[in-house]
Amino acid sequence: MKANVWRRVLLLLLVLPTLAVFADRDDDDFGLEGEAPRELLMLSDRNFEHDTQAATGQTTGAWVVLFLDRQCEKCTISEKALLEAATEQQPIAAQVNVLQSPKLRKRFSLTSVPALRLFRDRRMFIYKGDWNAASISAFIKSGWKETEALEVPPEASGLSDLLDDIKNSFHPTVEYLGRRPGLMIALGGFFATTTYALTLKVLGLTTKKKPTRTVKKRAD
Repeated sequence: MKANVWRRVLLLLLVLPTLAVFADRDDDDFGLEGEAPRELLMLSDRNFEHDTQAATGQTTGAWVVLFLDRQCEKCTISEKALLEAATEQQPIAAQVNVLQSPKLRKRFSLTSVPALRLFRDRRMFIYKGDWNAASISAFIKSGWKETEALEVPPEASGLSDLLDDIKNSFHPTVEYLGRRPGLMIALGGFFATTTYALTLKVLGLTTKKKPTRTVKKRAD
């Protein structure tokens, strides 16, 4: 009898340290289903459409995306709120740094940040509530149903990107000349004179007569 008691005491002494270790661990350490994500996924101009398929079917599931600026204090608050509100279940929570993703900023017409967009059911829903976990959580769960369902803006075409690049390249030059009207007039006169001279040269070449070939008459 005493031997059985001592065996139980010894077993308890061996098990207690293990139980204490597990008791000190948070739920996050166990990977429980529905736990809050430890960080938001990073999206950018490069991978946004590939990962979310926001405008191409949304076959990767629903996404809630926070557009922010790292220099914005309110953006930091909104990021923490989304982390607290979102879980590892759907929708997938992600963030976009608009300073590093100018194409996405233009695509979604973002004039201010933070901005939250929910992509699901092949539509886009804009969050307009307070930047706290409770409000964001309510929007993610069911609040979006009371929000207008919008078409997802498509990706810009390659030609559009090219035109934007050209515009952005020449924009500083145009601004510089706009502040110096005298220089702009001088350059305009130079290009006009050059164009006129080239036009005259081209017209002279096209109107130049070919030498006529004389044919001697055969004597009878």
